[in-house]
Amino acid sequence: MQHKGKVLVFLCTALIIVYGVSAAFWDNTYPALSVFMDALRNVDAYYVEPPDLNKVQQGAMRGLIEALDPYSTFLTKEQMEALASRKDKTADVGAVISKRSNIICVVSTERNGPAEAAGMRPGDYLTAIDGVNIEDKSVLEVESLFRGDPGSKVRASVFRGAATKPTEIEMVRRNDEPPAIGSRMLDNRIGLLEVPSLASVSIEQARVKLKTLVSAGAQKLILDLRGCADGKPEYGANLANLFLKNGVIYSIRGHGGEKLEEIKADPEKFVTDLPMVVMINGSTAGPAEIAAGALKGNRRAIVVGEKSFGMGSSQKRIPLKSGAVLVLSTAKFYTPDDKMIENDETLRETGIAPDVESPDRDRLNDLLVDAYFTGQADAVKYKQLQERLSQEQLDKALEVLSKGLAAAGRAA
Repeated sequence: MQHKGKVLVFLCTALIIVYGVSAAFWDNTYPALSVFMDALRNVDAYYVEPPDLNKVQQGAMRGLIEALDPYSTFLTKEQMEALASRKDKTADVGAVISKRSNIICVVSTERNGPAEAAGMRPGDYLTAIDGVNIEDKSVLEVESLFRGDPGSKVRASVFRGAATKPTEIEMVRRNDEPPAIGSRMLDNRIGLLEVPSLASVSIEQARVKLKTLVSAGAQKLILDLRGCADGKPEYGANLANLFLKNGVIYSIRGHGGEKLEEIKADPEKFVTDLPMVVMINGSTAGPAEIAAGALKGNRRAIVVGEKSFGMGSSQKRIPLKSGAVLVLSTAKFYTPDDKMIENDETLRETGIAPDVESPDRDRLNDLLVDAYFTGQADAVKYKQLQERLSQEQLDKALEVLSKGLAAAGRAA
């Protein structure tokens, strides 16, 4: 009991200090602290064993920080050392991950990458890697676990849909090989530019492909950003700049909504103002959302497809005296029409919403039912469903262009 008393005194003292500092900023702090103090009194009175103060403190810190958003976390000295030991591992599985409902989920898989080839899908929830439970791990830690030596294997346990047991997926790591940007001319002089990844500085490749389409006689354009989820914010801005002669591409806001920076289009990087449609889906994230949001917000393009994932923040690592590190989201990205790309408070508001939804909810349900009752193996059903979704979205983009709806988005 003496040890428990010391724990309680220590925590109470810490809470008093926190309260003294924070009360000046939040008027509702005391009620929350009152509940916490009540819980502590019950721990002191009834908990069966003396608590491990270090474990309690670290758990409380991690819970506090990770409640903020998917990318903020508290890492102990030991966890940081584990991350550092893997930083030189060059091979990966080609999957972009995040958190939803505090569970690690797959946002996107690289086209023809190890994860996709092994059967991992966007929307999968990860529960273990190589048999180790990851439910209490951060996005940073899980990303590091996926890295390893080229040719080495890693096994992931995932839940999907209404499954009652996990699916085991074994992947062979390989060095990063981002898929190339694709382009082709469709009927009626419509040029299609496919950007499956922004992981590398591939904007020059996009510029060349785009200029080739224009030189070949393209009169309208489709920019396909479906499944594009990796890369740096500036890569998304550079992509949007190919279609914007002027105007804001995105802005960066920090603590309290203060505008830190405004990224504007550079006229010298501009290529074309042909009428265009942008295609997105639930696996469009990060820099691709910056590009789609810029073209939509400037009324430069009509956006067709599904709402994007919602990944638009930057993090800062803050070392602590103990050797632990706080990873905090210190800025968020906004579209030109003042839309926050990543809204961690309301998932309904996160991501880029399409101007023209395709497929709509009823049609999507029909497709899911059709796929379910085909009597074919799960992997075959999934592939066929994705092919049908992809074609219907492309057909809808072509329909929008044929009706001249995208003409209103032409640059001034």
